[in-house]
Parts: sequence; structure tokens; C-alpha cells
Amino acid sequence: MKIVRLSLILLLGLWGCLTEPDCFDTSTNLVTFGFYNAANSLADVQVDSIAISGLPQLLIPNPQTFRQISLPINPAQPGVTITFYFDNVPQTVSLSYQVKTEVVSQDCGALAYVTDLNLTDSSFESITILNNKLATNAGTNVKIVIQ
Repeated sequence: MKIVRLSLILLLGLWGCLTEPDCFDTSTNLVTFGFYNAANSLADVQVDSIAISGLPQLLIPNPQTFRQISLPINPAQPGVTITFYFDNVPQTVSLSYQVKTEVVSQDCGALAYVTDLNLTDSSFESITILNNKLATNAGTNVKIVIQ
């Protein structure tokens, strides 16, 4: 009998949760870059600084050695150029994207998502878009193979 009561209480509790809208927001303006070696494994890179179009100053990553890095883009612009400086040697990536607004529910309102991430130009020899939507749970967006 206790199991039936406990099951009924849990069922009613879950029912209350299911009637509320899901306002979980996974939108972000961060593009995640992953650096890989020829064996397709994440590889450490050392970057002196990073320039992002639209930002007046260089970013100095801390730590300067990493395998992945998430960098901000401006959703109000249709694209961005990011320059990584490796021992003062610049390597650039130019990306385009769109912002799409989705209405989740009347209670949650609208959320803006950066989608359709595309590579428009790059000085890297091997670069691939792995995930074209920016989200907190999207993983790596851009794969760069370092020789």
C-alpha cells in the first residue's frame, strides 16, 4: 500500500512539472573552437593573443595553452573575423551566421539563437564546421586541424 501511495505522490508531482512550459535557455553568443592534430585528437596550442572583429583590443587567453576555446561573436552583426596569433603569426577565420528568434511559450517569451554558422574564409589549411548552431550544449562548433 505504501508503494501505491508513494507512486501516486510521485505521479502527481511529475504531472505538475509537465504542465509548466520548459523555459530552459541554451542560447549563447560563444563559438567554440577545437584544435586537433593529424590523428584527429584534441591537441594543445599556444596562442599569444586573439583579435575579434568589432572589439578594439586584443584578447590574451589565460592560460595561453589550450585545446578548446569559446569566443564571443556579436549577434547584431552578420559575421565575424577572428585572428589567432601563434608566435606572432596570424591565422584568421571568417564566419557568417544568422540570428533566429523562437517563441517558446507565452510564459517564456522569445529566445534568440545564433544559427547557420558558415565558414566564409580561413587561412588555416584544414577547418570544418561541426555544429552550425551556437548553444550551451552544442559542443565544438569549429574544428581546426593544426599541422
